[in-house]
Amino acid sequence: MKQIAILLAASTFVISSGAWAQNAENTGYNVNTCDITVLPLDEGHSLVVSKEKGVTLAAPDKPWHMSQIDCLTVIEIMPDKSFKSSGYCSHKDRDGDKWIDRHWQDSTMEKGRYETKGVSGKYMAGGSETGSYVYTDLSTESGCKGVSSWEADH
Repeated sequence: MKQIAILLAASTFVISSGAWAQNAENTGYNVNTCDITVLPLDEGHSLVVSKEKGVTLAAPDKPWHMSQIDCLTVIEIMPDKSFKSSGYCSHKDRDGDKWIDRHWQDSTMEKGRYETKGVSGKYMAGGSETGSYVYTDLSTESGCKGVSSWEADH
């Protein structure tokens, strides 16, 4: 289980910002808990499904500060310990406005990548955003959790 948590840390979670239009200072952190399910496929080869819930922490004046996050990520772990991951997150800010992100990473990438799309409210007018993230695993024997540090492309 610890090996899965480490690979999960290396592969998962984006997390995005919000009303993105022309804002070069879109950075923040997503703090998440997760539930994982492992499907063994072959010797050393498995799929991990991670369901994450969390909150975005950013500058208090940003509309996405304290947004609620729900994600689903699938990670394929190969026998040679390489991996590929991808998933989606749904975000809802404190005004009830929403956006989604698609995120991905593999073992050849230093950082994960994401792209966002507005769903409702202020995020519809802002178009979309792309960026990168780094996930830090904070899991223990008793629970899956971590923090994603993300930054929009400038």
